[in-house]
Amino acid sequence: MGISRTVALMVLLTGDPDPDIKSKSESYLRAHMDSYRGKDIVGESSIHDALLGNSIALAQSIMSFSIGDISSANSKRRVKAKYQDGSVALKTLQSSLGLTYHYDASNDAEQKTYLSVCRMKVPDYTATPALKFVAKMLEDNPKLFQVGIDMGLEEADAAGVYVGTLALAVFSELRRPGSSSSSVLESAASLLHALCVRLTLFYDARTGSGRDRLRVLLAQSLKLASDVLTPTSAGELTSTGTNVTKTAIGVEIRDHCYGLISTLARSNFALDERQEIFDCGNSSSSTSVFTSIATATLLFGCSSNETEILRPRATSALDALLGGYTRVISLRAEQAKKDMLAKELIAKNNVSENPWADLSANGSGSVSVETKGSKDVTESLARSLSPLIWNAARRSQPKSSRLAAARWSHELLSHIDAPNAYHLLCFLSGDDDATVSMIAKQAMGVDKSLGEDINLSSWTKDDSNNLPSFGEIMSSVVRSKSRPKYTEFHLRAQAASLRFMVQSLFSEESFYGDELGGDELRIFVSVILDTLSSYRGRSLSREETDLVDECAICLSACTSSSSEGRSLVRKFHDDSGFGFNDISMQALNSHSAKARRHFSEVVGHLYEDHALWTDSPGSFSVSDWIEITGLKNMATICTKTLGTMFEPSFVLGEVHGAAFLGSQCVRALRLAETRNEQDTDDGISDCWTACAGIVSLLGKGLAHSDAAIGNACSRAIVIAFSYDGQDAPNLNKKLFDAVAIALGKMNASLKKFSSIDHADANRAVSLIEASGLLLAASTSGAGSSNTKEDGFVGLGGARLQCVDSLFGILGSAVYKKDDELSLAVGEALVKYADAFGRGEWSSSGSGAEWPEGPYNAEFAFSLPPHVHILYTLFERELKSTNPMKKNSCAPVMLAIVGHASRLCNIDTVFSQRAMIQEVTKFMIRFQNNFIHLLSHPKATQLSRESCCRGIAALRGLSTVISAPAKETESLNARLLKAFGETSNYGGSAMIETEAQARERRNDGEASNFDATSAEVGGTSGLSEAALGAYREMSSAAISCDRPDVLYSLMMLSTSHEIWSRTETRDLYGAKSILGKSGTNDTEEIRIALRPHLGKLIPRLLRACNDPNKQTREQMNNLWTALTGGGAESRALISQHFLTTMDILIEEAGSKLWRARVGACGALADIIVGRSWGELGGGGIDIDDEGTGMKGVTASIRLLRLWRITMRALDDVRTPVRERGDTLGRGVRALTIRLCDPKAGENTKEEEDVYLSNAERKRREKENDINSEYAATVSLGWLVKYGLNQPCAEATGICISCLLGIVDVSKPTTLQPVLAELIGSLLMAMSGLEPSALNYLQVRAAGNESSQGTNGANGYDRLERLRIQLASSGPIAEALNKCLDMVKFVELDAQKKLIPELDSALRKGAGFATRASTADAVTTLCNTCPAAFKFPGSSNTNPTVRLLRAIYFASEKERGATAKDKMTHALGSISMIAPAKAVRILAVKACERYCEASGSNNNPSLRRAAAATVRAIVVRASNHLKDGGPKDVWRKKVLPIAFLGRKDDDAKVAALWNDVWDEGGTAVGLSGEDTFGVMLQEQLLPYLANAMLSALRSPSWSNRREACAVIIELVEANILSPAPRSTSRTQKIAEEPERFKQRAKVSSILLNECLKIIRRSRIWEGKGDVCSAASQISAKWTGVAESHLNACSFAPIVFRADVESLFEGDKWFKGVEQSHTDVDEAGDSEYEQHDEVPGQITDDDAALDISGEQEFDEDDAEQQNSSDNELVETDVEYGMPPVTLVGLCRILAEQGLRSGGSREGRLPYRVAAFSALSALLKSVVPDESSEQYNSIVEHQSYVYTAIAPSLFTFVSGESSGEEKPAPVLVARAMECLASAMYDEVGTGSEFNDALVLLKLFSLSTGSTQPAWTVRQTAALAASSLIAKTSSSVVRRNDTILTVLECSSQALRDKKFWKVRAAGLELLLSLVRRVKQRGRTDPDNQLVMEAILPYKEKIVGIARKSLSDNESQVTAAASKLTVAMNWWP
Repeated sequence: MGISRTVALMVLLTGDPDPDIKSKSESYLRAHMDSYRGKDIVGESSIHDALLGNSIALAQSIMSFSIGDISSANSKRRVKAKYQDGSVALKTLQSSLGLTYHYDASNDAEQKTYLSVCRMKVPDYTATPALKFVAKMLEDNPKLFQVGIDMGLEEADAAGVYVGTLALAVFSELRRPGSSSSSVLESAASLLHALCVRLTLFYDARTGSGRDRLRVLLAQSLKLASDVLTPTSAGELTSTGTNVTKTAIGVEIRDHCYGLISTLARSNFALDERQEIFDCGNSSSSTSVFTSIATATLLFGCSSNETEILRPRATSALDALLGGYTRVISLRAEQAKKDMLAKELIAKNNVSENPWADLSANGSGSVSVETKGSKDVTESLARSLSPLIWNAARRSQPKSSRLAAARWSHELLSHIDAPNAYHLLCFLSGDDDATVSMIAKQAMGVDKSLGEDINLSSWTKDDSNNLPSFGEIMSSVVRSKSRPKYTEFHLRAQAASLRFMVQSLFSEESFYGDELGGDELRIFVSVILDTLSSYRGRSLSREETDLVDECAICLSACTSSSSEGRSLVRKFHDDSGFGFNDISMQALNSHSAKARRHFSEVVGHLYEDHALWTDSPGSFSVSDWIEITGLKNMATICTKTLGTMFEPSFVLGEVHGAAFLGSQCVRALRLAETRNEQDTDDGISDCWTACAGIVSLLGKGLAHSDAAIGNACSRAIVIAFSYDGQDAPNLNKKLFDAVAIALGKMNASLKKFSSIDHADANRAVSLIEASGLLLAASTSGAGSSNTKEDGFVGLGGARLQCVDSLFGILGSAVYKKDDELSLAVGEALVKYADAFGRGEWSSSGSGAEWPEGPYNAEFAFSLPPHVHILYTLFERELKSTNPMKKNSCAPVMLAIVGHASRLCNIDTVFSQRAMIQEVTKFMIRFQNNFIHLLSHPKATQLSRESCCRGIAALRGLSTVISAPAKETESLNARLLKAFGETSNYGGSAMIETEAQARERRNDGEASNFDATSAEVGGTSGLSEAALGAYREMSSAAISCDRPDVLYSLMMLSTSHEIWSRTETRDLYGAKSILGKSGTNDTEEIRIALRPHLGKLIPRLLRACNDPNKQTREQMNNLWTALTGGGAESRALISQHFLTTMDILIEEAGSKLWRARVGACGALADIIVGRSWGELGGGGIDIDDEGTGMKGVTASIRLLRLWRITMRALDDVRTPVRERGDTLGRGVRALTIRLCDPKAGENTKEEEDVYLSNAERKRREKENDINSEYAATVSLGWLVKYGLNQPCAEATGICISCLLGIVDVSKPTTLQPVLAELIGSLLMAMSGLEPSALNYLQVRAAGNESSQGTNGANGYDRLERLRIQLASSGPIAEALNKCLDMVKFVELDAQKKLIPELDSALRKGAGFATRASTADAVTTLCNTCPAAFKFPGSSNTNPTVRLLRAIYFASEKERGATAKDKMTHALGSISMIAPAKAVRILAVKACERYCEASGSNNNPSLRRAAAATVRAIVVRASNHLKDGGPKDVWRKKVLPIAFLGRKDDDAKVAALWNDVWDEGGTAVGLSGEDTFGVMLQEQLLPYLANAMLSALRSPSWSNRREACAVIIELVEANILSPAPRSTSRTQKIAEEPERFKQRAKVSSILLNECLKIIRRSRIWEGKGDVCSAASQISAKWTGVAESHLNACSFAPIVFRADVESLFEGDKWFKGVEQSHTDVDEAGDSEYEQHDEVPGQITDDDAALDISGEQEFDEDDAEQQNSSDNELVETDVEYGMPPVTLVGLCRILAEQGLRSGGSREGRLPYRVAAFSALSALLKSVVPDESSEQYNSIVEHQSYVYTAIAPSLFTFVSGESSGEEKPAPVLVARAMECLASAMYDEVGTGSEFNDALVLLKLFSLSTGSTQPAWTVRQTAALAASSLIAKTSSSVVRRNDTILTVLECSSQALRDKKFWKVRAAGLELLLSLVRRVKQRGRTDPDNQLVMEAILPYKEKIVGIARKSLSDNESQVTAAASKLTVAMNWWP
């Protein structure tokens, strides 16, 4: 409830009037509702429970606030009354959020306040968002009232009823006049709509009495919605009583009301017996309420009066209500039918004597569907609805209203009042709106047939089930009195009505039993003729023309099928009507070609009905008939009109009409003739003459340039020579010449329009049909007499030429355009051949044997027609070398054989016809030709399918004729043998026998096809695929033991569109050509094959996927016809799925590649959407070999699928690989679906909505188990085999599948294989990478190394590219998803992953694997730290092993990016690893860093060590608090880090700097043995140990680092005396231990530096040692006092012992005596700064981490425990201090030394002089100090010791050495100046100021080329002048020498430093005159001595003020200022 209360308060505050509160509450509520976005809810609760808590209580509370507490309490009491006996339901009613008012009953004031407040409701601005929120909550939670979440059945019911009652109360309360605004009412409407949606869902799921309470709520909701819509329906602007306008009611409110009605109408609420849905929610116990149309009236009114924006919603609600009506009617009809069938069954069981007693009296034998009561109800409803719908259909109504009227009429009214409904539809068919008109036409069934010819055969019984009788339609449409009738319809509606009435007329009920008689037909004909008469003689519009066309079509249909109709037309001849003559004239003059043609048909129908023209049936006379009908005159008119077609200005319409009308005249006359002899009557003769003229003109018009004329002539010939029956009428002799002319023109036209220049398929089709009838008519003319008369000449020859032209069309240019012409040619030849059934033929060759050899034209022309065509077909056409010609013969043979079979199946009498007897003789030859063409490699679809149907026709013919049974069996055997389905394959058409092969080799012509051969086999050039489909069909027939089924299967396999046309379907359908010889019905075939489907389905499916296109297409057609296709075929496959799948898997491994292709394709089709249970179920079975078929489970089948898929993808055949790719995608989709728990077997939403909690859990558990099985099996195979496939396509499929599985699977599903999966994915990261990348990277690095660079740039770029490619690939994606799942699995499963990571890192052959492993370790350390917790800290601990493996991998890794990843991972795992292991690793890393220098120089190792320690310190700083028993962090790691900061490699130095900064902050320091606040001083003993180790190291770089650190510590005043106390009387010995520690460390370091300096070897960087020693000494010179005042442990002392370096050691004396340079061992090593170039390693090789054995020590912390005591030992046990004079002497000697190697000597000597100078400068005596004199005295002693050698070196007087370098001279001169002391220059030569000044003056002169020497000389002179005695300064020669020296320096224009030094010399001279010492006589004397040179000095200063260098001018300014006070 806590969540619900919070949400409720936020919702209510969103409507607060304060904008700030409203905004904040909206943002808080939005954030709360989005808090679970994209997250999974753990446990059984839903997302709504997590967000809203108790949704029911929340909705109740919010709605209670909207209507007030009193109204809410009343609603609650009403609901409680319904559940008095349901204690469980009361729990829901009692649930409350506690957000209500409370009061103290004893306090009257509180009670009054409560009574006043509880009646109040929240304001509208608060209720509006609150109600919207509740509505949104209902919309978003479809299972709000679901049984099974957390409530029982009664609780859910109570929740729904209570929430519904409150919602109704809210809407009712807010809708009261003046109570609320439109916005809050809109919110209430949306709430009511959303509630109804949820309640209907709940209502549909309930059964029995549980619906009653919900029904009441829904009815009340409907009533409220109806009340809202009533004003709109009535068209009122305002509603009576509310003074709220229609627009004020709100569009949104009405929109929700329409939605509410639609929801209720579509639910089962509409089927309730009270039927409130149809009466606006009003309840009634009577079933008569079904007749109510209140809701319909309301909605029809709304659709008429609603605004445009809501009119579609009103129409939608009407459609929903219409659906409710239709469902109720259907339900009632079904129930009534069941009741009647039950009564029928009871009556049948009780009555046995008269089974017909209870049938209806109408004699039809049918039972009425509805009971009498039900019929009364529907009639009442029809009476109510009809006016409403008619009113809605008015043209003044809007489109939506008319549209609804059309739909209601079709879908509802037609079932209860058909005449009225179709009357209305007829009216609406002419609507101005195309949609309304089309709906009406579709309902009438005339949308496609309107304007087309009427085909009675296409009108089936099913189409007319709902049609009223013809009489009822005529009564309602034509003779209606109250509603619009036919004459009032629109023209379009009249045309549609006529077509509809014709269809009703020809329906089965009307045509065969219209009880109203023929009066309706008379009315219909009258309507047609009246309509025609109204448009006679007028120019017509398009709509009027369409109406006239329809009238003509309907009139033609009436006259063609009904004698009464013809009679009505014949008698309809009054003046005001439209009679026979008018029809004849319209046939000639009508503006429409369609009308002319059909009027001509009407005239022809009337002509042919002889009864119309005679008074008595037996007195028919042709001459009288001609006279009465005016046939001669009409024929004469037609002849004249046709004659104009060759004139330039002919009238196309008249010629067209004349052709059709003339053809009707010819046909009528031919059919009226009863004798063959010439009629002597002149009228008849003239008539024949006119007809002959028509025929000849029609023949001449066949080749007319106008296609319309040519087609009209050909069609007219078809009409003229058409006949009824099988035999053609004899040709009248007067027509011989005309027919001969027509045949000649026909021959020319056929040749013309089949040629390449004028190929026209359309004209060719009409010509072919006309030629067939013309040839059939001419047959009797050539052989009827032996005498030749006029007219017979040329007829026979023309006929033969025409036949030859028909054969010429086969394979011609026009045949290429349309191959269907071959079938038309065949039918034409059949008409010619079978025009005369039996008789004697005048031909001499009628019974002769066919001659051997090639085709004999003369013999062919002598044969009768039926023999002629067969001889020509067999001997010429089928033996043609043109493949198109041969293919075109198949339809011709089909036409011949099909005609024979069709006639014989109709009546066996037809088997005696001459043509059929001839065909029977050649049945075997027909079959051989069919088989040959069937397997022809270039056969077209029509050719193949014609062969199939032809073979079936032979079967039908053989079973009907009186042929011996063995002949039929022979046909079957030969056919099966040809298809390779007998035991002897040698006779197959695919494999020739040995004898046939021998014959073929001996005779070159034997390879030609021999139609007379008795064997089928041996056909040359046939492949296995040619007859593949038929082989499968024959095998299916044999497996059923019914060879006759083969013919039905062949029929079913045909799919060409030509067979679906009505005319060809009737001619060549199974029923026509097979008859009773085989299975005709598809269902019968299915039943026959049902026992064998288990074996047939795999074979058929495999054939449907055959690589041959022909086989595939035909088997697909067969499959669709046999199984029904779609859901039916899938259900059939599911029934035999396991058997089918096992067989196909076996076939997929066949040796035959075609079988493999078909099996793979079939498997890809059938596995789609299958479940684990459908695959066989079972548990986990990893027998991927799949041996044995017993007990095969789903896991075995899935593994077999994967195995066969991989084989197919790597097959040698391209088609197999292509189909394998399809199968791979299918298997991938299947596997992913099986591994997805949400895609289980029971996922239908309608089934899942109201499942019980237990059932839902059971299903979910079952799905989880199955998905776990599938994932375990699939992933196990994929990671073991799939990722290691040699085929790239196969590997890609496996990777894609693996990604999909990981994406859809739950963590618990993958838990068993997750560790192994991640390990395999890591190993695959490099395995799937192209090897070319590694080759390119290694070569690029080698090339750059050979060119002098380090190869890092190209190498690193390629490395980054490779890692980027690997991390963005599919394997990385799958790996990341798996890593994200690890945190959701159990801890044991997580721990199994650590060894896998260690194995991947150690065994990975590529750096991509190692980098990915490092990333995985980093991720897991952050997400699953507990997985790394193992006991122990040795190698038995997987985490420790992984830690060390990562370190060695980072050490060996060359690439920077991969190294960084591993270092980062090492830091992450160090945070979790045991502290002891981390300490060991850190110590070892420091040791390896120190060792990787000198001769073992390894920059990569140093970088790795530094990075390792940095990662530990930065990311695992928690371990730094515990340094172990030896405190390794302070004693080992941080000191090494402090030294590492000075590494030559800047990157390494930066890493160590981070270690020092971060580690120093994190390490725990105790104050017991430390001093100071700086970390350097606190760790000084340990730093000293590290520095000593570095100084003692043989590596020069380590020594340089130590020196740099020493200098840094000196500069930081760490290696210096501690700060002194302010008390001057305190002695040094009394300083604290801090001073002592500094002194000891400084002494040790100084001692070690001097040891290095004493060695004679000079190496790079040795000068740094001199600098370090000098700086240490310089810091301690201040306390290095002489004698008793000196500190006992100071590193340096003042002793007047020039022979000792250390106090009393006489070292210099020993060196002079030995005269040898000792090369100590420590300087014998050499530096190797870089790796040896050219040694490029392969990155994709496994890392060598054999060095890990170094970690096998018990504890690396057990190191030299005396390291920290080294300082104490060295000092306390006799280490003497260094003497100042000894140190200065050794430094001077090092600077002055001339022996040894030249390499590095100069820098070292410079450094030694610089160190000496710095040391001497550090000794600065304080005149106020007590030790001043002693210090000056010692300075003098030091000067005396070193000055001679320096003076000699500077003056160049030293012998035995080449001229020294100027820099050495300068440094030596600087040392000489630094050694000067106060009062210097008063001694011997080296201590004579004047001598020194002259030396300096000489050095500043122009003779000295080095400017550094000149500068130093001037500065040395300045120092001498500053420190020499005043008596020396007063001397004139001294002053002149100084001036000369400075003048020489100032003359240097190039180097400003020289000029500045000269000024500095003058400044030193001037400063000897002190302003404060004016009274001092000595000072006065000095000033007097210099004063004469003042002007010169001032001039020099002023001149220097204009110098370009600022420092020179600054020095000049100082000089000027210093002399300002001078007199």
